[in-house]
Amino acid sequence: MNYTIKDLTQGAKAMARSVFGKKAEYQLQFNHEEDSLWYIDYPNWAFEHHNLLMVNGADELCAFLSDDDKFTKVSVIPSKERKEHKGYFELEQLESGLTTGSTYNVNNLEGFTRNIWICPVTLFVLGQYPKFIYVKKL
Repeated sequence: MNYTIKDLTQGAKAMARSVFGKKAEYQLQFNHEEDSLWYIDYPNWAFEHHNLLMVNGADELCAFLSDDDKFTKVSVIPSKERKEHKGYFELEQLESGLTTGSTYNVNNLEGFTRNIWICPVTLFVLGQYPKFIYVKKL
């Protein structure tokens, strides 16, 4: 991975927008692409596309939530505290590291019984690794 100063600057700007422009709720889309893998749809991503790949259970969660095995859209509410959000299932953080991603236990999603890992791209998307993430299929 050979990134230019321009690439790194664009990435830093995107992260700054995420960190300083935090929203209470996000709408995200994940696509099942021609290589048969799942990726987050992140327009204008400044780095290599493979960084957007869903792995270690996140891919299985995308497939589980998809109606047509082509894409899935979700509403996401990051939270520092456990809260009830009607119609949402919960991701509870088990462990995280700035450059190593974060592992979450999936709670209250009938039929899905494994943990998932989300990569550091989450820092660009949400600006943080929240303690809790509430997810609802759209």
